[in-house]
Amino acid sequence: TTMHVKKYLLKCLHRLQKGPGYTYKELLVWYCDNTNTHGPKRIICEGPKKKAMWFVLTLLFTSLVCWQWGVFIRTYLSWEVSVSL
Repeated sequence: TTMHVKKYLLKCLHRLQKGPGYTYKELLVWYCDNTNTHGPKRIICEGPKKKAMWFVLTLLFTSLVCWQWGVFIRTYLSWEVSVSL
């Protein structure tokens, strides 16, 4: 238990020195390391040319998914509803 307390206190000290949160770069690296999708993992693991290619592809397909969601939501909201009590 002493080791766990020491690790916890060391982590708290690190956060105090660093500030209340993490930087965007640290959060991006953490996300890319821990995600199940293929693109983000390769953004941080590959060489510079492949990083750029994977970044563009990931951004492209993420934007396509968001566009498709918008189409679906717009289609759903455009249906006429009639209520009679």
